[in-house]
Amino acid sequence: MTDLVLAHDYLVQVGGAERVVAEWITGFDAHRVVTLAYRPESTFAAFAGMDVRASIPSALSGQVERMLPALPAIAARTTVAGGDVALASSSGWAHRFRYEMPHVVYVHSPARWLYAADDYRLRLSAARRAGLAASTPILRRGDREAMARATAIVANSEVTRERIRAAYDLDSTVVHPPVEPVATDAAAPARDLPAEFAVVVARDRGYKNVPLAVDAARDAGLAIVVVGAGSDAVDAPESGVHGLGRVTDAELCWVYRHAAVVLGAGREDFGLTVLEAALEGTPAATIAAGGYLETVRPGVSGAHAVSATVGDLADAIRAARGLDPDRVREWGDRFRRDAHIARLTSVIAAVLERT
Repeated sequence: MTDLVLAHDYLVQVGGAERVVAEWITGFDAHRVVTLAYRPESTFAAFAGMDVRASIPSALSGQVERMLPALPAIAARTTVAGGDVALASSSGWAHRFRYEMPHVVYVHSPARWLYAADDYRLRLSAARRAGLAASTPILRRGDREAMARATAIVANSEVTRERIRAAYDLDSTVVHPPVEPVATDAAAPARDLPAEFAVVVARDRGYKNVPLAVDAARDAGLAIVVVGAGSDAVDAPESGVHGLGRVTDAELCWVYRHAAVVLGAGREDFGLTVLEAALEGTPAATIAAGGYLETVRPGVSGAHAVSATVGDLADAIRAARGLDPDRVREWGDRFRRDAHIARLTSVIAAVLERT
């Protein structure tokens, strides 16, 4: 049996990358994960039974994003040891850890704050934007050196593969993320929602483009439910916008099952939420870009907007609503955990054979 150690940037939220690592725990029967920070109350319960080794003290785990200037140094001093091979989940940090064994880096996205800075900086103050711009050349050099040390690189989509090539001049293997139902049993949210609504699942990130989703749903004659950290700030039920903030997995499952359509309006490298919804029979309406070109099949699981405009996304919403839920579910089944684990196992086996 291979002793596999997991690594991840930081476990302080319930994003798509964290959900992937949670699926690895089951798929690989893993027991250890190394990370920069761990906040049990803010991430998936699956990590509670793990041996989690975090570099940043728990008292500071809620401030990790504010610690950006110090994170490169902290990551470089974070050691991953004690196994045969490591599997690192990285959106910018875990590939910088110090590995004492062969390691496979699963890239969700090259660091947005370095290579898609316009997206990332939307959330920053003017002073922090200026500081990031000034330090970018040095940070990129260290980032590239760290990625070059990986024994193998895996991209979560063709889009990410191209971004890895552009950022690092390195090739990678594409293995789509695992997608499982977010919960077995659904539970309605505590507040009442309209009989028909669209849903967008997005944390407080500028590149998620929630305003476009809201306006397109309104144009298509639907109320919209917005789920994710920070989404309660857009709550305006009188205008048909229901910002629920963070919800439980059971509540998210209920929202997916009862939504008329799930929306994707931002620049995504994969687009996990549209597949989570597909497993519940809910079609997707997304812009025709990025990972949505791989996760949505027009006419089968959803529809693409020909441009990132309110009118075109509203047209995609109308087109998606007429699709057969059974065919939508069949499409989602193609991305289940077993296929993902089998492909990653082959990559890991090849790494061990070479080393």
